[in-house]
Amino acid sequence: MERLAINPPELFSGKAFSQTFSIRGHERLVFVSGQVDCDADGKVRHPDDLEAQLAGTLENLDIALRAQGASMRDLVAVTIYVVGLQPEQTARIREIRSAWFDAERPPAVTLLGIERLAFPGLRVEIDIIAAQ
Repeated sequence: MERLAINPPELFSGKAFSQTFSIRGHERLVFVSGQVDCDADGKVRHPDDLEAQLAGTLENLDIALRAQGASMRDLVAVTIYVVGLQPEQTARIREIRSAWFDAERPPAVTLLGIERLAFPGLRVEIDIIAAQ
């Protein structure tokens, strides 16, 4: 499978995401529903703690991908939803997520500030697409 990340010179070049990402010859796409920082019983592990929830959500994504025989290196598209996102939080969010993403070919990433998520105390939800 050929994975090609291109950042056209006419567009902003992000530190931890690719502006465009294409896949040729993939055998399988993996779609993971929005994951949050909840345990197997659905209990929020770190209510209202953005950084801890981001780490816990990424751990849950890793578990979901491994269940499909995939890994975080297979990510091609990531959407991150953050309740009450403030501009000063983006650098720390980028730092935490970058530890999980392929540094050579980071996936396409969208970061959105939203009003609320499904359960009280949740601050972060992430959904992804991976390709193998």
